[in-house]
Amino acid sequence: MRVTGGEARGRPLKRLRGLRIRPTSDRVREALFDILGQRVEGASFLDAFAGTGAVGIEALSRGARQAVFLERDKRAIRLIRENLNIADWARSSEVIEGEAETSLERLARGPARFSIIFFDPPAGFSLPEASWCWSTARHS
Repeated sequence: MRVTGGEARGRPLKRLRGLRIRPTSDRVREALFDILGQRVEGASFLDAFAGTGAVGIEALSRGARQAVFLERDKRAIRLIRENLNIADWARSSEVIEGEAETSLERLARGPARFSIIFFDPPAGFSLPEASWCWSTARHS
């Protein structure tokens, strides 16, 4: 697994064996960011169900101003922080530990707004319908 574009292109990303995390593949991330194109530059990016952090890190490498990572697994959180160190992105990122629904509700009540929100939940996960999803959505 590696960063596919931007300033950190080609740098390897760490992943943990044995975690029930399936990282978004290099090909899928490359396609995603080809579609997003210039929208990533200067964006505030939310990577929910972050796992290894590869998608949010890809956004930072491609010029996102900020990335926020939501993850519940403590080992994955340590891994995200290690991966953020490949290009000193700690100051432009935040890692939030906890369940996605709780973290999203807390973020919706605060001042943070995101240009791009990426959801890649585990198989079988169902995010309950939440009013915050539509009532507090604002563009940054």
